[in-house]
Amino acid sequence: MKVQAVWYSPTTLKQETFSSLEDRSWTRKDDSVLWLDVWGYRTMEELYPLQKSFGLHPLALEDCLHVRQRPKIDDYTDNLFLVTRTVSEKDGKSVEGEQLGIFMGRDFIITLHSEPMTQLKAVLGDLQKGKPQLAGGSPSFLLYVILDSVVDDLEGAVGRAEEKESAVGADVLKEPPPDNVLNSIYTCRSTLLLIRRLLRPQSDVVCRLVRGDFQLVDKKAEPFIRDVYDHTLRTLDRLDGLLDINMGSLNIYLSSVSNRMNNVMKLLTVISTIGVPLTVLVGWYGMNFENMPEIYWTYGYAIVALVATALVIGTVLLFKKKRWL
Repeated sequence: MKVQAVWYSPTTLKQETFSSLEDRSWTRKDDSVLWLDVWGYRTMEELYPLQKSFGLHPLALEDCLHVRQRPKIDDYTDNLFLVTRTVSEKDGKSVEGEQLGIFMGRDFIITLHSEPMTQLKAVLGDLQKGKPQLAGGSPSFLLYVILDSVVDDLEGAVGRAEEKESAVGADVLKEPPPDNVLNSIYTCRSTLLLIRRLLRPQSDVVCRLVRGDFQLVDKKAEPFIRDVYDHTLRTLDRLDGLLDINMGSLNIYLSSVSNRMNNVMKLLTVISTIGVPLTVLVGWYGMNFENMPEIYWTYGYAIVALVATALVIGTVLLFKKKRWL
């Protein structure tokens, strides 16, 4: 387990790193805000000191231990509990990333996750730079910056998916399309659906924060959190548009495949139809009768060859006249 404690105020910033939560006192005499970033835990026993020190609900701590929770927000009177989700890249595909559990009290923020998160490192960097709204604000401002970082991460994933979708859209217009274009279409769609599945409930969480449902949320921070909510709505609109484009790419690809199949069937049908008169001709003179007219003609073979050629040419001219060729 790794524990990073950050105490900050408008004039001070103090950081410490611990390997456990045992035998730690988090009481403060000044007006600083405490940010505890905890990761690498494996059991509930490791998190029990948080329950004792901050009065966190055990069910909320269990949600932090059991990942793949749906983004949500719960009000426990003395603190708020939020779950957010991120996405990550694996083998060129977007997959579910880290689950981040956030507890916010009147003078503290606790973040819990199973692996290190680059989004939180960026937030710590902003805090170290002493950004006024962050360093001098309440825990609600730190919550805003964390949520904004997570939403930015999701928007970045949407941007990468948009680039891939543009490449797929160009591929489906090629003649013929590349062999892997169908797999690319479904990969893009899977990525977009994954991001939407994670972002939509997160948008609902941020919406509840800006509605004023929770007393712990600082009124001064609400305009900033509202900006995060607008950000989620814009990203959702982009997702819906990209899903429509993806479906259009799939329809274009299926139409292209159908057209190529129709052209092949058309060619085979023409070849078969041209061969029908020849089949009748050779079948007629292939009958095993002893007495048949013209069978002993000296130029019979040449005449049959000329008739066959004439039938082929006539059939082709007929198809061209009908614009079937």
